[in-house]
Amino acid sequence: MKLIVGLGNPGIQYQWTRHNAGFIIIDNLAKALNLTNKETKFSGEFIKTKYQNQDIILLKPLTFMNLSGICVANFINFFKIKLEDVLIIHDEIDLDFGRIQFKNTGSAAGHNGLKDIFAKTNTNNFARLRIGVGRNPNFSTVNWVLSKFTSEELARINNNSELFFNAILSWVDNNNLNNLMNKFNNQKF
Repeated sequence: MKLIVGLGNPGIQYQWTRHNAGFIIIDNLAKALNLTNKETKFSGEFIKTKYQNQDIILLKPLTFMNLSGICVANFINFFKIKLEDVLIIHDEIDLDFGRIQFKNTGSAAGHNGLKDIFAKTNTNNFARLRIGVGRNPNFSTVNWVLSKFTSEELARINNNSELFFNAILSWVDNNNLNNLMNKFNNQKF
């Protein structure tokens, strides 16, 4: 079983913020796969489905970003998911807007959602799909990630959903991160 986690904050006020890039990608993937059977468990909204005969769970932790680890650890333990079968999708200020990047291991680089997941699972050995949101020198980091995408930025994300889907579903098919990094890390949306 594969667990695909999109990080974000619940609530309408956070819906289109940069910090919710993971939620946006998960919602778009569910829509593209015509999945509507959302359930709630362990403070997370999830859809369990099959893709290419592989069981997958699409998960959005509803614990707010800084407490994402509670939900993720509960799903890993309850469904007995191997760490190599977990992909975390999150916003990344250290990547220019429009870039994606697979990464494995390493620090949280100040991302509080990742920090909490690492703390609650006692490891940082997770595959990650980083969604570049860039930085803005006129904003503090917190204010920037909690600011909303512009309509042009949202259009770029939504109009290039196929790139995200190809990256995610390639990971589901074959989670060899070296191959995925070579294929996707220089691509832009």
